[in-house]
Amino acid sequence: MLKRKLLTLIFATLLSISLLASWFVLTEGEELIAFFPMALFVSWIAIPAILLYGLPVSFLSEKLTKQFANRQRICWSLVIHVIFGIGFIFFIGLLFETQTVLTDFNQFWRSYGIIFMASILTSVCFWGVDESLRYCSILKSTNH
Repeated sequence: MLKRKLLTLIFATLLSISLLASWFVLTEGEELIAFFPMALFVSWIAIPAILLYGLPVSFLSEKLTKQFANRQRICWSLVIHVIFGIGFIFFIGLLFETQTVLTDFNQFWRSYGIIFMASILTSVCFWGVDESLRYCSILKSTNH
């Protein structure tokens, strides 16, 4: 499982950074060459967030869903990843903008709403890569 989680961390991080950088470049009307500096910028935020928040969530999801049958486990794992993806913006808000979150949520949302979309996308990428790698390892073990 640890090997799969580390591979998931690498692949999901690269996928998330690529998708987010592409989205920012396209929505801002930038040239394609802007992808690389944007990916670097996104990496500064995404890599620590995924390491410190996303990876533990994935381990938690693994632990909470291990007793379920395969389809149930997949669905509950997605739910857990998405809920924590949604919760990330509130975690960040309570960490860095406690006053704004509690007194002027609209202002907080205007400032941090983009992180909400990025965290949902990243959580779904992490879930999808993890489930894909799990499926590949199951196929590999049944073929031997």
